[in-house]
Amino acid sequence: MHPYQDQIDRMWGLIKLRIRALKNEFWIETMDLTYILLEVELRLLLTSKAGEAGKPLPPSEIDKADYLKSLADLSLEKKFIDSNLYNEVLSFNTARRKMTHRLIQGEIEYSQLENVCKDSSDIIYKIQSQWLPITIGPTETQ
Repeated sequence: MHPYQDQIDRMWGLIKLRIRALKNEFWIETMDLTYILLEVELRLLLTSKAGEAGKPLPPSEIDKADYLKSLADLSLEKKFIDSNLYNEVLSFNTARRKMTHRLIQGEIEYSQLENVCKDSSDIIYKIQSQWLPITIGPTETQ
């Protein structure tokens, strides 16, 4: 059994919630669900053979990284992702933190969240493609 099987089992439900939030333009909900999915995707990536060493990292090492940024740091350090994808993850995380902590103070406008949310689908896909290349057709994204 996969070390993160419980998270894998819950992923499809989260993906459906995220798609519904995107369709309904619920940007805050989309940001939160994307954050969760990015964490899971990075954990799955780190348990694959996609890194420079060609072998998965042990769960004990992955579990020390308990936030998105620390998972991205580990993924970059172990060469599971490149610096471009790393920067995309960090950019999303910065926007999410601003949304969470600074939306009320006007540092980010609600309308700015739309592009961040829509662009985050590409980040998820890029991480997935490192360990499980999938082609999504038009009916799956509508």
